[in-house]
Amino acid sequence: MQAGAEETTVPMMTFPDQNGQRYYAINQFYQQRFGGKVYKIVVSVAYTCPNRSSSSGDGCIFCDEWGSAGVHQTKDLPLEEQIAKNRTYLTRRYRVNRFLVYFQAFSNTYTRFSELESNMALALKQQQVYGIILGTRPDCLPPEVLELLRQTAEKSFVSVELGVQSFNEEKLQFLRRGHTVTQSIKAIEALHAQSGIHIGIHLIFGLPHETETEIIETARIINTLPIDSVKLHNLHVLRDTPLEVEYRNHRFQPVDLDTYAEKVILFLEHLSPNIPIQRLAAYASLDSGLVAPPWTANRLQPAQEIQKRMSDRDTCQGIHFKKRCIYSI
Repeated sequence: MQAGAEETTVPMMTFPDQNGQRYYAINQFYQQRFGGKVYKIVVSVAYTCPNRSSSSGDGCIFCDEWGSAGVHQTKDLPLEEQIAKNRTYLTRRYRVNRFLVYFQAFSNTYTRFSELESNMALALKQQQVYGIILGTRPDCLPPEVLELLRQTAEKSFVSVELGVQSFNEEKLQFLRRGHTVTQSIKAIEALHAQSGIHIGIHLIFGLPHETETEIIETARIINTLPIDSVKLHNLHVLRDTPLEVEYRNHRFQPVDLDTYAEKVILFLEHLSPNIPIQRLAAYASLDSGLVAPPWTANRLQPAQEIQKRMSDRDTCQGIHFKKRCIYSI
């Protein structure tokens, strides 16, 4: 892979903002895009992915029976009922009236085309729904899906969240992702060129033998690609996963919060300040199958710790970002 060094003329976000925020949170983007707070209605309609359908059938090393879904209690309900039930809960709790339907679990474009088309259309017809988000993999975007996304995006907000997880081949192999860095980059470029939708990616930090150089390089690669948002996860152990076996046999140890916070700060400092951050760390409750580390069960602590450290050091997202390069395969 080669990179050039063309200067960017993109206007820069400045931090800290009026609320003391030191990174570009996705809520700020939604406020600008939709004119108010937006909450995600999480639904589950997909039941597998290419990794689970392969000869090994084990899937990714970290993925549990729910496809790493944050909410799976309503998965057996019809899609329209899932939306209605979760929308009612969010409305009562947060007093909001703008929603995005998030197809989260497994690979949502790894299904019959007619079913995908129907689910997308149904979600967009629901009251107070302003758009949809599809979670999927880089190897699940055939041409007909790209065209469907393009057509849908002409009428509504559409985002695809790609489980890239890493831009390092060795790390992808450890995670048993079943796709390559090249496939991830090509998928991002194809989504941008052929569909024009919002492109989000998922990244995992806390992998074995992860170096500062790798983290900085990850940020630089993202800065060169048409990526619109990033969601960060710490590699954590869920019950009944291949990673739990590694953990029980002392072949994997999750990083502590101190180490993880430093990794995220380093990444943010080198990331373009114009790329929104969807989340700073994963969340999983003990009831939903979390094995380790225990701090993953605290929804607010990681973000608070990262923000505090950034404030104490007077640092912010993009402080080391200077150029947008042309990254090619």
